Amino acid sequence: MVPTEYLYAYLLANTVALAALAASFWLRGAVRWAAVVLFAWAALTNTRTVLGDPGAYLEYAALTPSGWYRAFITGWFSHHVQVIVLTIAAAQAAIAVLLASPRALHRWTGAVGAWIFLLAIAPLGVGAGFPFSLTFGAALLVALGPEFETSPRLSSIIHWAPRIAGLAFAVFLGLFAFDVSFTGLTIAEGIRRMAVHAVPSFVVAAVIFIAWRFARLGAVLCFALAIVYAAYAQGRMSWMLAICAPLIVIGALFLWSSRLDRHQPFAGI
Repeated sequence: MVPTEYLYAYLLANTVALAALAASFWLRGAVRWAAVVLFAWAALTNTRTVLGDPGAYLEYAALTPSGWYRAFITGWFSHHVQVIVLTIAAAQAAIAVLLASPRALHRWTGAVGAWIFLLAIAPLGVGAGFPFSLTFGAALLVALGPEFETSPRLSSIIHWAPRIAGLAFAVFLGLFAFDVSFTGLTIAEGIRRMAVHAVPSFVVAAVIFIAWRFARLGAVLCFALAIVYAAYAQGRMSWMLAICAPLIVIGALFLWSSRLDRHQPFAGI
């Protein structure tokens, strides 16, 4: 579970990242400039923090679910905090400058640096607002990716992909209901426990039912479920990857589907 003192910042970061992912399908330039602001702000914040309170970075050791990252933070990193963080801040500033460049080569170079950084902080878990880095990285990819015309066949695949994947994910979650042991329970108690374990499956199925007609609303609900689950997954990276990642991918596919299906009466809201 996300510690109380980090909860609001965690929810805000992931809400911003998911909003950026949604906007990247329509407001590509705005998302690129949002990335410029984000990395410039990160460079400035890290510089000020590490010069004033370098010990603050050691607190990430208690937040990461990765034993390797924890050992690194409490070990070698703890003796070279200022040098490492100032180097990272300089790299973040360079990424911001490159992303702001009018030249495509510079922008893509900055994007590669951004993706490397975002992937590197993902194992920090709650400390990096996971899955913020993956979501924002996806938003940047969509925003910088080329515009292209889709064939009717590809459009059909994109239309059905999130719907089929969503139903399959709901079924996958429903399988966990069968993990309930009936040992020492009456049939009624066992069925009640199975029903409780099946609630996540029913919730996802309901979201997919809504998204079937209202794709954008369904995408927002998928993102909301991902944030809520990540906030209460007790920092377990494997749990968040297994549940949050599919929800975010399905939500992004629904956004893509709604963009291609605008001519249909129920493509979006």
